[in-house]
Amino acid sequence: MSVALFLCWLVSGSAAVVQLPNTAGIDGELTAKLGVDRFFSLWIVFNNDDVIMSDKQFTILAPRNNASLQISTDRLRSHPDSIKRLLLDHVVLGQRLDLGIGADLRVTTLGGRTLNIKYKQGSLVANGAKVQEDKVDVENGRLIILDNYLFPEDMTGDHSFLQDMYEVLSYLQSGVRVFQHLLGRTNVTKLLKQDDDYTVLVPTDHAFQRWHPIDWGFYPFSVPEFTDSILTNHFIYGNVRQENMGTTPIVVKTLGNREITFQKTAAGTVYANGVEVVGGDTPLSRGNIMLVTEVLFVDEGVVHKLHEGHRDKETPPLLAFPWFGAQFLSHAFLLLESDRRFTHITRFLNVADLVPHIPGQGYTFFVPMDSAFKSLNLESAPDNLLSSKEGLEILLSHFVKGRLYDKDIKNNSTFTSLSGRTLHIYRKPGTNGTIEEANIVEKEIFVYNLGTMFYIDKVIFGSEITIPPEGTFPTTTVESELNGESGTFPDILLEDNTSTTQAQETTYMPTTTMLPETTPV
Repeated sequence: MSVALFLCWLVSGSAAVVQLPNTAGIDGELTAKLGVDRFFSLWIVFNNDDVIMSDKQFTILAPRNNASLQISTDRLRSHPDSIKRLLLDHVVLGQRLDLGIGADLRVTTLGGRTLNIKYKQGSLVANGAKVQEDKVDVENGRLIILDNYLFPEDMTGDHSFLQDMYEVLSYLQSGVRVFQHLLGRTNVTKLLKQDDDYTVLVPTDHAFQRWHPIDWGFYPFSVPEFTDSILTNHFIYGNVRQENMGTTPIVVKTLGNREITFQKTAAGTVYANGVEVVGGDTPLSRGNIMLVTEVLFVDEGVVHKLHEGHRDKETPPLLAFPWFGAQFLSHAFLLLESDRRFTHITRFLNVADLVPHIPGQGYTFFVPMDSAFKSLNLESAPDNLLSSKEGLEILLSHFVKGRLYDKDIKNNSTFTSLSGRTLHIYRKPGTNGTIEEANIVEKEIFVYNLGTMFYIDKVIFGSEITIPPEGTFPTTTVESELNGESGTFPDILLEDNTSTTQAQETTYMPTTTMLPETTPV
């Protein structure tokens, strides 16, 4: 199957459509002044193509006119496909790259190639080309001026398998987009040698879509090491062609040392490990591309086991309560509220106004168990005990910005809490460690991908809590005659109209439980 037929098949019989950035706001005077007008003149190669002008933000990395690679008019006419690929690999669609943040960047170009930008000897370098101007803003986009092309090797006559594969994939705006995206985030391509032949089995977008949660849940390809392993096992050593297969099974080795068994039926249908291969061969100069309808080596059992070890990658449902603007705090609260070991911390959190201090996600919460409050004789303390300025400081001392893992709990390390106070970690071999003398009882309780909790047996800085004299605690929880649980009433949405009307007349706190007004004993 030729490349042209392959492209047509993927878009269901229509010609492949190329998506380009909308550069209408870049005038010729500016490109001439910057010395990049020769590069922009090459875009005429798309004039006869079916293109879509995207309104997304963009970054174009434009090489100057004096670049070492020079593309003649003859080259433009004789090798239009190579030049199109070269141009698409100088565009990042969907963002304005900010090179001033001082960090190494790794992004995927519009052509599907990986672009690495980093500092070398005091200069910014993009895939070997020096950055000469890092920020020229234009309408809806940004230009970055380079001293050379990013992938000059693409214009050589002797292409590697990798170059030819990217050339095929770069034309596709649908069909294999997910594979392109994931491939750009892995190290798989570094395993491919310039002069060797390979065959790649490319799963369609529908194959990956099967594993994508509808609204929330676990997506296995959000785990980088898993994605790297799976994609590696879709590459095969050598040039494997369907046309050379008989009905006798053929077993081949992948780059990840797994086995793929090809089976061709009498009707000519080819299966790889039981998965149908569709579309025939797409021969390249150094290999072959085949399409498969499922992602190989992935099944429900594999994903379940992966999920168990990566709860921190699971996306959560959006909660409108207790606190819409604080998703980590809300999900953590609901998780703790369902565990009877945390009746005290939840009632204190329920009343304290922590939302302005803990918005959004990305936190670690060191959670005192009920025994921690009982050791301070606070089991009968009012719910609003920690609602004062001093009490809020105590609560905020249990939160750290950022998601900590067990590996981050290192001996003699320190963290700054949301109260601004320093938390000291001590950890002996074989233990979970301590934080401000509180033992970590349970570690790494993941609150979806929002943050992490660690359960502790003491209240951090608990000795600073002011305890009212005995017998002066106001009562803030009551024993419900309806269900016998302290401070808990039936969900008003489940009551009849009379009960609902009565409940609506009560003043509610913005939480999951109803708190009666406090009355002194």
